[in-house]
Amino acid sequence: MAETLKLLDQALALGHEELKHLEAGDVFEAEGNCEKRQQLTDEALQTKDQVSLDDMLDKLDRLRELQGQITAEARKLHSSLKNDLQKAKKQTKRLSAYAGAARGTPIYANRYVNKTG
Repeated sequence: MAETLKLLDQALALGHEELKHLEAGDVFEAEGNCEKRQQLTDEALQTKDQVSLDDMLDKLDRLRELQGQITAEARKLHSSLKNDLQKAKKQTKRLSAYAGAARGTPIYANRYVNKTG
């Protein structure tokens, strides 16, 4: 098998691993696989091996479909993180309101008011 096809097969395998990592929520491992997959794909496209264009197009098509799945999973993670951050922001507002109520209201709102008369 030509070197180009081997590199594309390795890129496909890394893409599947990346998808598994994203589904598990491990974005740091997924990022590492993404960079390796990009390097392999770039290297495969730069090789000058004589390969069947149909085989190469088939593998590139499979990579494109896999990229779509990876992107969809990343969007799910993004929306989940966005929702979690919004919930945390609301919780912080609620807790700060409780803290303000627990401190009480100062007798004098202005600190420059002379208390002695």
